[in-house]
Amino acid sequence: MAGYDRRYYWKKAWSLFPGIISPASAPFLRAHYAARAHRRGVARAIADAFIALAFHAWIPVRAAQVRKRHGLDRGWSKRARAIAHARFVDPNDIALFRIERAEEMDGYIRRFEDAGINKLLNPAGWQPACVLADKLRFAERCAETGLPHAATIAQMDATGVMVCAAPGGRELVLKPADGEGGDGVRMLGAVADEASLRRILSAVQPGKGQKLVVQPRLSCHSSLDGLALSALPTARIVTMINEQGVAEPVSATFRCPSDPAASVDNMKAGGLIAPIDLGTGTLGLASRGYGGGDYLVHPVTQAPIAGHVLVHWEEALALVGRAHLLGFAEYRLIGWDMALTPDGPVLLEGNGKPGVLMPQRAARRGLGEGRYGELLAWHLARL
Repeated sequence: MAGYDRRYYWKKAWSLFPGIISPASAPFLRAHYAARAHRRGVARAIADAFIALAFHAWIPVRAAQVRKRHGLDRGWSKRARAIAHARFVDPNDIALFRIERAEEMDGYIRRFEDAGINKLLNPAGWQPACVLADKLRFAERCAETGLPHAATIAQMDATGVMVCAAPGGRELVLKPADGEGGDGVRMLGAVADEASLRRILSAVQPGKGQKLVVQPRLSCHSSLDGLALSALPTARIVTMINEQGVAEPVSATFRCPSDPAASVDNMKAGGLIAPIDLGTGTLGLASRGYGGGDYLVHPVTQAPIAGHVLVHWEEALALVGRAHLLGFAEYRLIGWDMALTPDGPVLLEGNGKPGVLMPQRAARRGLGEGRYGELLAWHLARL
């Protein structure tokens, strides 16, 4: 598969066991790790023990690096080392999740354990043919099931360009079909017709095996203008199949840019993140995805963030639930990126590996404290 990043999968190939002999885990994952400890053979247990010893030896070095990176004091470093040893956690997670006491980690999914758990829940997400990892195939699946989505105007690779729909004077955006985090996104501006689009794309040189997709540049609902700047704010809504076979929303996070020059809202581009109350669509206190800073209002426009109620919220939740079951039922867990547009909610992409950093940092609480943790434990017990 073009764009299949083997390096990422190699890095995630070994599921770290959180302990030398007994696991130090969050309560909702204890049964899972007990089962892992019971299943492993002697060789794996010995390997796990050596890796765990190395992890503990690495903690002081890591804590010093994190303290320097985030400008924290030596008191933080001492506390972080103690927590990291007690709860077998990366000091960087302690900084990003703002952990002050060891017991606070009991609700969190540590980032190193996310991949191993996700492999069990979403084996389809770890295959080269994962439809969620390809924006072209994702759009095709949405079109087949009648789901509102970012349409494909054109696609291209090293062999040429295929125009799928008339540009019609719309503003367009060019993206890698397998891109993540806003990497490689390029704004094409308003494009009058097919000839103009082909002329613009003639200057683009896709990498070997790379596929690119051209989509309309969506605009946000007017109620979000003060949070948009030059980028499209999005909501990340995570759905998980529940005990009744329904795709239940279990986490939601709002993202918006903080830099007027940024063309995307991602954390890598300095984006702000805020928790979304699932029941009401109300935003909480925002923070930078990476680095310090909390924001009741947007730092550039002064538009309120905390307390802002998202438009079309009920429709958004209904859409992701419907999309999960109708179009992508082979996944137990999906993170949906959604735009709230003047015409209603629109799906941008789905993520079979949605990650745990953003929702836990934004909410200032672990995913294990709510339905996310309950359903995760339920699925792991069944598997």
